[in-house]
Amino acid sequence: MASVSYYLRSKVLDKECTIWLRFRDKDIDLKAPIPYLSCKPKDWKDGKCKMASKKVTENDVDTINVRLSKLEADIISKYKVDNPEVDIKEWLESVIEPQKMKIDEETKYSDEVLSFFEVYIDLKKNENASLSTIKKTNVVKNLLSRYIEYKQAKKKTFANLKFKDLDNHFRTDFESYCKKELYSISTTYRDLKFLKTVCKVAESFDIAVHKHVMNWRFEVEKATKHIPKSIYLTFEELEKIECAKMPHDYLDNARDWLLIACYTAQRVSDYLRFASSMIVEDTEGQKYIEFTQRKTNAKMKIPLLKKVLEILNKRGGEFPRKISEVNLNLYIKQVCEIAGINEIVYNGRTEVIKREGKKNITRKVFAKFPKHKLVTSHIGRKSFASNFYEIIPTALLLNFTGHTTEKQLLGYINKTDVERAKSTAKFFKNLGY
Repeated sequence: MASVSYYLRSKVLDKECTIWLRFRDKDIDLKAPIPYLSCKPKDWKDGKCKMASKKVTENDVDTINVRLSKLEADIISKYKVDNPEVDIKEWLESVIEPQKMKIDEETKYSDEVLSFFEVYIDLKKNENASLSTIKKTNVVKNLLSRYIEYKQAKKKTFANLKFKDLDNHFRTDFESYCKKELYSISTTYRDLKFLKTVCKVAESFDIAVHKHVMNWRFEVEKATKHIPKSIYLTFEELEKIECAKMPHDYLDNARDWLLIACYTAQRVSDYLRFASSMIVEDTEGQKYIEFTQRKTNAKMKIPLLKKVLEILNKRGGEFPRKISEVNLNLYIKQVCEIAGINEIVYNGRTEVIKREGKKNITRKVFAKFPKHKLVTSHIGRKSFASNFYEIIPTALLLNFTGHTTEKQLLGYINKTDVERAKSTAKFFKNLGY
């Protein structure tokens, strides 16, 4: 007998997320989102919204639960009448969102690249994609929009960019445009690789994409081998930072956040949310911090190391005062300068480039800089991974960083084959072999 149930896919308790539907009958087991209905996981229980009076908008006649009940009844009754045997998922989606079927298909599945980016974004939102994914999509979309404006200014007959136009000539011209706009080759390759992904989705909607696209290859490592690898703070430098006397309380506060980042291996979007309420303790007295990573939605439970506990004890069991990422990036550069982190390093830092007769742009500039000028809020994660790679088993290191494979981790800390070979030799030498 056919049945309908509802559930939420997100685990972020206080964030509205789309309600999903599961339809089952004999050999059928389908799942689909209900784009116009949402609820917070903390307000959800047993397939219903715990807030019985909750509506999508104030002007709605029915509550969310009533709408879910009506939709369930509608699906079951129409299933008996229509008895669909092919394209059952499409049939289910038409019952869930009948108005969607009335949308002009030509407009919805436009073969223009920029128009389809909107469809792609909607698809990702329905899949509860992370904010970073949506942000990345908009970044590439805006870059393509600027490229189109550039082409239209040069050639009045250039109307728009369609998927069938994405041949190798387009790629060469796009790379040339990005070079003029001072984008690095690695950034350009990353954006083209993302565009290739969008093209695959467009093809799944029966949009004609030029055959060249699927043969695009991006040898990023070859193209960027002259670019230095990411920097990190060594244990010696961390000790200098820890021992340095800060002239102002706000710098001492920023210094503590930097050290916490370097001894927890978390992203800035996670560690700046740390609070004492997230700390748990086991029967042996070991303290851990429990949280859900914002980027991956992974549930984390990592032990608080000695250096972090010392900071908490210094602050009466609390984490440092809350601070914005912008200010943190500014202050930790000052902290590292005071601590004497002055090694001259050839690397890149983001700077505003002034162009005569054109709008100023922000790009990563490569040159020789004192190391303290290259420090950012993300350096803690790289420092932990790089410092502890040769000290603790990789499996334990993955528990901290949240990477799913050793290959991801090695790519993240930029260990070369030679460096890995040296690490292996050193490890066995310490064992006496």
